[in-house]
Amino acid sequence: MKNKIPLLTLTIFAILLTSCNTTTKKNKVKVGYLPMVSSLTHFVAQANGYYEDEGLEIEANPIKTSNLIAQDLVAGHIDVGIELSIVPLLKQLENSPNAATIFSISNITSENGFDGILVKSNSEFTSLESLSGKKIGVFPGTTAKNSLADIFQTKFPNTQLPAFIELDPALHIQSLERGDIDALFAYEPSLTLGVVKNGFRKISNSIYAMQLSPNPIGIAAINSKWLNDNPETAKAIFKAIDRAVKFIEENPSEARAILAIATKLDDNVASAMNIMPMSLSSNIDFNNLKEYLDILKSIGEIQSIPNPKEICIK
Repeated sequence: MKNKIPLLTLTIFAILLTSCNTTTKKNKVKVGYLPMVSSLTHFVAQANGYYEDEGLEIEANPIKTSNLIAQDLVAGHIDVGIELSIVPLLKQLENSPNAATIFSISNITSENGFDGILVKSNSEFTSLESLSGKKIGVFPGTTAKNSLADIFQTKFPNTQLPAFIELDPALHIQSLERGDIDALFAYEPSLTLGVVKNGFRKISNSIYAMQLSPNPIGIAAINSKWLNDNPETAKAIFKAIDRAVKFIEENPSEARAILAIATKLDDNVASAMNIMPMSLSSNIDFNNLKEYLDILKSIGEIQSIPNPKEICIK
């Protein structure tokens, strides 16, 4: 008995020592995001500790454009993309089928749209139709101008199309202020920044909502190989982002405060901005997505129409 007591004591001591030196292993995830309002779910998940709650260690990489996020996601340089336009991802998938999987889509309406048309406060233009033949500043690439052209051709078929001037986003507000363009097809935060700081006037709500409401142009997606290799970690990502989606819906003021900090926006601008609602990973509207894919094909943005259920998580 005397020989057993020291052995028992040493065993307990060893167990305690081992437990003290053990740290919880976190699953590393490389996330690419746009440093703007569209990535609010990511900012909320970070600020509220949702990633940490799910045992995730996030390597967050701000990426300037949706095109670059789509390229990095398909190439496997990042594991998750939050949030990007669906168009460049679809173009990547035409060359690399099944390389990425969508797990959330936007629900843009005219009431919550992150885009709109701005003019100067003293401008003679009062409606979208009045911009026929005029110069409208748009984001680089084809999606903005093709979508706006589609609206003009559909709603005002007998009018001349505007001239679409592709501009770097950093030049949007100053280009309108200087009079280089007659109007600006602006996205947040430039949309609200132009109104609050520059006194611009909004003459049209969301163009994308005019195309289809709700509009699923914004998506969150995951590299398919990484998803297959790390199914439990992927589920943890979905859960964290789903919690953020619910928080934004239930606490818009708090979400805007998080946005202001994450993007270094003035509180007055952030509090007035529209914030893009996203779907839960379990609630993707495949019929709505199919309608938008049909529109994208009709305006020449994509060459073929994929089956929504084959490019989204089940």
